[in-house]
Amino acid sequence: MRNRFHFKQISSLAHLLWLVLLTALFSGCVTSTPRLDTSQVVPGRKVETLSSGVTVALRSGEKNISGRGFMVYRRPDQMRLIMLSPFGTTVMETRLDGPQLTLAYPASGEAFLGNIKDLPAATGQQGLTMLQWVLAADIPANAPQNGVVEQINERGVKEQITLKQGLIVEKSLASGEQVRYRNYAVLDGVLVPMELQMESAEGDRIRLTLEEPEINTELEPKMFAVPLQGLRLYPLSVLKPK
Repeated sequence: MRNRFHFKQISSLAHLLWLVLLTALFSGCVTSTPRLDTSQVVPGRKVETLSSGVTVALRSGEKNISGRGFMVYRRPDQMRLIMLSPFGTTVMETRLDGPQLTLAYPASGEAFLGNIKDLPAATGQQGLTMLQWVLAADIPANAPQNGVVEQINERGVKEQITLKQGLIVEKSLASGEQVRYRNYAVLDGVLVPMELQMESAEGDRIRLTLEEPEINTELEPKMFAVPLQGLRLYPLSVLKPK
């Protein structure tokens, strides 16, 4: 009798677990991610300006850095990124203006200025210099809904673009730079990826997530200015890993 009762308990438990498994599987099917509604997309409209809170995760070699901040961008080649400490103080500022790069570290009282090509590869900052190229993500004319196309971009460089269901999901350059676009949303009639996964030619990896972005609003010139008063200024070529 004891063995028979024990067997019935096991059978009932197995039956219950099977019902739970079926329920979980069925629920997963019902709550699958809905297809992106593109009915509000305005053909030909592009991201001309962008301002957004950001979350950034950087991996360079054995170094891993993450934090929050703020970014502004103006097409075609102006960008400023401010990284904040958990206490709200500025840890680092990055400014791109065409080929010119400024990196400021207020806590150490230093700033580095120069041409992007002068940035040493071992600093772990190569990925940030990709943002101008990354943010210029326009679907080429007559591009297929699914497939791979090539084009000469605004920088005069050939790039390869992968599309899926009419969205750009990846771009790459022959030199090794690569970016993946994830979690699209429609903002002001424009398809905007809310997550950017970047990899530089040197292997630095950055994941940048937009938080409550606004596009195509008026951005004053001072929003792109990095305050350098009181900082010691050095050429970009002498920058060492932080």
